[in-house]
Amino acid sequence: MSIAHPAAVRKGPRRSVRRTAHSLVLDSKCARETRALGRWLGCRLEGNETLALTGPLGSGKTCLVQGLASGLGVREPVNSPSFVLMKRYQGRTILTHWDWYRLNDQADLDSCGFGDPQVESGIVVIEWAERFLDAIERPFLWIQMEITGRRSRRLLWRTVGRSARLYKLLAQMNAWWKTIRQLGPAAPSDCPALERQP
Repeated sequence: MSIAHPAAVRKGPRRSVRRTAHSLVLDSKCARETRALGRWLGCRLEGNETLALTGPLGSGKTCLVQGLASGLGVREPVNSPSFVLMKRYQGRTILTHWDWYRLNDQADLDSCGFGDPQVESGIVVIEWAERFLDAIERPFLWIQMEITGRRSRRLLWRTVGRSARLYKLLAQMNAWWKTIRQLGPAAPSDCPALERQP
């Protein structure tokens, strides 16, 4: 397997991550909507994509990953690998779930095995990715999560690096979410469209 796995650690000089024109802001009313966004994405990822999740404690990162795993067909419970750093789940492709909360420096990142060419290909999701964002091989999808209320969250999605496929996914997600919002101001529990993944 080539070292150029999408989750490989970047070699050489680091470049700072900058905002790109390919970004999207979505507001989630509750955990159910956050999971629905993840599930929508999981249904459409093909493998060899990397997602970097950033945001404070309680912003919904693991909730989003749970939805993503559901979209990938993972049947076992998904929770944050805070103490073991990484978990793998089998769906229609491998989901590798990292949590970098307890990593302090580059030596910690190097020792945990991230970027090892023996890591199976599939979907790679990293919680607390802000700790080593510049170490993630491009292109990847960066999802910044903000707490906007007791249940509500704001998700800023942006591509880092060039990827026509990621650009297209964001455009499709935006169109789907607009359709959901056009159904009216009903609470998420009253919205069966969230359970339908067009």
